Amino acid sequence: MLSALLPIQGLLLRPGLPLRGPIGWRRSKVSDGWPRAVVGAILPWLFLFVLVRPLLAPGWPPFEWMGSIGRWAASAIGDFGLFLPFLLFAAGPALVRVLGLSWRLVRVSATVAVVLASLAYGCSAVLGPIVVHRSQAEDIRGVEASHRLGPYTPAGLVRNLRFVQTNPPTDHSLGTDELRRRPPNVLLWELHRPITMAVFGIVNVLLGILATEATARMNRPAQWNARLGIGVAGAIAFYALMEMMSPVHSALRGDPIPSGILRAWTPLLLPVAEALLLGFLVWSRRR
Repeated sequence: MLSALLPIQGLLLRPGLPLRGPIGWRRSKVSDGWPRAVVGAILPWLFLFVLVRPLLAPGWPPFEWMGSIGRWAASAIGDFGLFLPFLLFAAGPALVRVLGLSWRLVRVSATVAVVLASLAYGCSAVLGPIVVHRSQAEDIRGVEASHRLGPYTPAGLVRNLRFVQTNPPTDHSLGTDELRRRPPNVLLWELHRPITMAVFGIVNVLLGILATEATARMNRPAQWNARLGIGVAGAIAFYALMEMMSPVHSALRGDPIPSGILRAWTPLLLPVAEALLLGFLVWSRRR
């Protein structure tokens, strides 16, 4: 997906065509301010969402704020990994503002996208489940008896999947205390979903860059509103599609459970289509 940045550059600047618009492909004069720009664009919103999300849950005080510090840490780490891919859209405009549309932007944005998407994956798929497992061990007696296959990390999911395939249960269950009776396609979906979210974060950086160029000729308020609308609408649509494609709903209704891998990766078609559309609009404007 990162390789898509290179052909995009060719679309924005055709040989022999003078640069048009307020932003053109040029060598950046600013080389040291992009880390601060990325952090400033993402971190305040990330902290806000992590703090506010428990407050939106029914009941007071929030469940995450009761019990051990491990329970709160598990919730915060999980929210961090959940929200970060959506907020990576903001890294695109921040990088364009500092670096301009340059070859350096391609390299830096690719690095930022991969690093932050990997961080989100590590929090949601590895660190979060480990902390959840340890916090449950502190709060619930006999947790090892119901979680004998270890925390719900990718390695734990693979162990659970192999166990279910080797020892098929007479009936499946989605209970958190009966993980060894979980349907195989649900386990596959849970294994691939964090990877899909990480790839979505990488695509989101590209979407932010394309949205910045597509709105470059607007005035400042219109630019901000248009980019915010593109980012928020794309994030909501992607998340809604992921929830719709979840095989858990089929399992709860007792319907045949579809392929977990296909269900996990299908929502990614939406941001890819959005990137292609924005790329076409930018290319059309610069023809």
